[in-house]
This record gives sequence, structure tokens and C-alpha cells, in this order.
Amino acid sequence: MSDQSLLRISGVQVEGLFDRFDHQVDLKSDDRVTILHGPNGVGKTMLLRMVNDLLLGKYRLFRQIPFRRFALTFTDGSKIDLTIEHHPSQANADPSKTLELSLLRDGKQQETHEISIGEDILSRAEAVAQQFPWISRVGENEWIDGRDGDLITTEQVLEFHADDILPEPEWLKALRGRVAAHLIEAQRLLRLSVTNPSVYPPKPRNVHRVLDCASDLRAQINDIMARYGQQSQRLDQSFPQRLLAPELATLSADDLKKRMEALDVKRVELKEMGLLDEPEGHPFDTAALDSLDPASQKVMSLYVQDTPEKLEVLSDLARRTHLLLDNVNRKFLHKRIRIDRKAGLVAERDDGPPLALEALSSGEQHELVLHYDLLFRVRPNTLVLIDEPELSLHVAWQKRFLPDLLEIVATAGFDVLIATHSPYIVGDYSDLMIGLGEDPA
Repeated sequence: MSDQSLLRISGVQVEGLFDRFDHQVDLKSDDRVTILHGPNGVGKTMLLRMVNDLLLGKYRLFRQIPFRRFALTFTDGSKIDLTIEHHPSQANADPSKTLELSLLRDGKQQETHEISIGEDILSRAEAVAQQFPWISRVGENEWIDGRDGDLITTEQVLEFHADDILPEPEWLKALRGRVAAHLIEAQRLLRLSVTNPSVYPPKPRNVHRVLDCASDLRAQINDIMARYGQQSQRLDQSFPQRLLAPELATLSADDLKKRMEALDVKRVELKEMGLLDEPEGHPFDTAALDSLDPASQKVMSLYVQDTPEKLEVLSDLARRTHLLLDNVNRKFLHKRIRIDRKAGLVAERDDGPPLALEALSSGEQHELVLHYDLLFRVRPNTLVLIDEPELSLHVAWQKRFLPDLLEIVATAGFDVLIATHSPYIVGDYSDLMIGLGEDPA
């Protein structure tokens, strides 16, 4: 399914959250950014998690928290309505719960499905581990995902593989397949892993997510450069044949100069971003274009038509890279981030020496990780859920958050739902804010 055909969410509703709160959130569809603002304890973060988990088919959260009803409304008028039924427990046993999911269109119920989530959590996790040999239990509530060495909890085992133990009907899978969510949690600087997954007992270690960003960008650059090479090879191989084609148009000397000057600018930009090693230059000075013979003029005409087609492969990555570097480097003091084809992301001091990415301040890492997530890991028309973007950020940076985000959203075309306590995040954008709960006295 193409990104443009993804359904957008237009509304979120919860009733009886924590047995106390009813919230109705109508997303700001035109601006594509909606801000949830309110005091601690009214359910801002929980609302984000509920949206994310329902869209991913992860239902364990709905066993743990008190609520009566949760609903998502989509831009095509359809709606997922989730209600919960409690079943009395026997002595010394957990009470069980049943989720009823309904699909409504034009207010009329079209489909329903029940999911029981009251069975023993540990037994379910062990059943999952038997299906996936890379998952192994190492403690009462600790498991290792042997694919990357991450330590995970029993709940996470179930969340990661919920479809295998909580089967869904095709209508529900199909609807969720038309919606995308991306949760950026408050704890976004570290992830827990182990030094060696094959060694017992495991030795936990914290991995800086900023290093994950660098690794991910390196992989994306390698992939895009491979495609750039393939495109260049395809055009170069067919160059003689196309050169001899009678329909090939010959450009004037003035047009050639303009196009070659534009190519020079583009190459320099890509070099400065770290996507090209060096500008290739031209075989002769552009002043010589005034005295070209007809055959040479035809060769150069095809050259200036082919080169932009080659560079176009790099354009999307270049656009996102430019936004990333511009947004973070104008805030960082006495240091900067640059792109490197071998390392992905590199930090440098103003006076030249390199700086380890994990040595950046917590605020700088928050800024870099958050912007990287938005620019490189989010598909168009995804609903991005951001929890407490103000963490570790100076007030000046908090005030810049919304303008930067709106610029990214306008370019990348996704929706954002933010949970924040900070009035500085809201700033002059109170029209995007929805207040939850009453302000504390």
C-alpha cells in the first residue's frame, strides 16, 4: 500500500480512563499538529500509548488500565470502537477481561470481534518463546531477544508478537494495515541491551539511541548510493545509443551554461551534506561552450540532461538531511553535526576535533534523536505520537520546537499528536492545543 493511501485519524475518544476521565480529542487536520496540554495524571501519555497499541494490534495495555471505552475515528468516516467487559475473578486469580472491537461506518456497526486478555501473562509469553527460538527467558520478568541482544520484559514479549497469540479477523487486520502510527516515548535516549546474548547470566548495558541513528543513516546512505550507482550505470550504458538518436534536441550555448551552473550548485550542496565525495567538475571551462562545434554541443546537451536524472536519486535523502542539519546545527553551541558516508552521523567541535555522539549533552541528544526519527523513520500520513518533547531542552529550544516541527510536517506530510506540560512548547500556537483535565490549584 502506498503511503498516500494510508488513512488519517481524525479523532480519539476515551471514557472512564482511570475510572475518572473522559477525553475527546479532535485532531487539527489542516495544520496536522495537535497538542495535548494538561497537568500530571490526566492521561496524556496513556492516551498516546492507547492509540499506538491499538493501531499495532497490541492489547496487553488494555488489560492493565481502567477504562470503559476507547475509539478512533478515521478520515474516511469509519471508526474503531473498543469496549471492555470485566469478568469476576475466582479466589486468588486475576480477573479476566474481554475486549470487544467494533467497526462502524456512518454510525452503523459493520463488524465485531472479541479478544480475551485475561489469561496468565507468563504462560502466554512462554508460548510465544516456543515459536520464536531467538527469545529466551533469563529471569522472573526478563527475556533476551537474541536478534539484537536487547533485554525485554514479559509484557514486551507479548507486545512484539501479539498477532501470534491474539488472532484477529481479516477486517481488523486490513483496517490496521491502512493506518500507521509511530510513538516517540519520553525515554528516547537509551535502550537496554546485553553484551553477549549467548552468555548467562546476561550483562545488561545501555545503548545510546543516538548511535542507532548514526547506524541507521549509514545504512540508508549505502542503499541510496547503490541506487545512484545503478542509475548512473544505466544512463551511461545507453549514452551512445541516445546520442545518435535523431530526435535528440541540441541546447543553445546559453542554456548549456545555465544548466551546468545549476549542476555545479547541486553537486556542491550534496558534497557539503556528505552525500558526494567531491564535485566531479566538467571536462572544460564553461566559457568554451560559446565555441563548440555542433557535434560537441549535442554531446553536452545529453550530458546536462542525464546528470540531473542521476542526482535526482539523491534528492529525497538530501532534502531530509538538509532539514536535519539545519534544525540541529543552528541550536548547538560550539559544535556541529555533519553527515558522513562511513559513520552516518558525526559530531565535531568548532575548533575541529571530533566528539563522540554519546558525549553530546542530554538536550542535544534529545534534539538529534527526535529530529532524526521524524525525518528518517516516519512514512507520509503516519500519526506520530510524541511524549514530552520538552525533556532536557532549554526554554529557547522549547520555543523553537513547534516552528521546526511544522516545517518538517509541511515537508514530510505526516500528522502529530503531542503530549506536553510545557507552556513554552505551546507558545503562540494555542489554537493547536487541546486541554485535558483541570489545572491544579
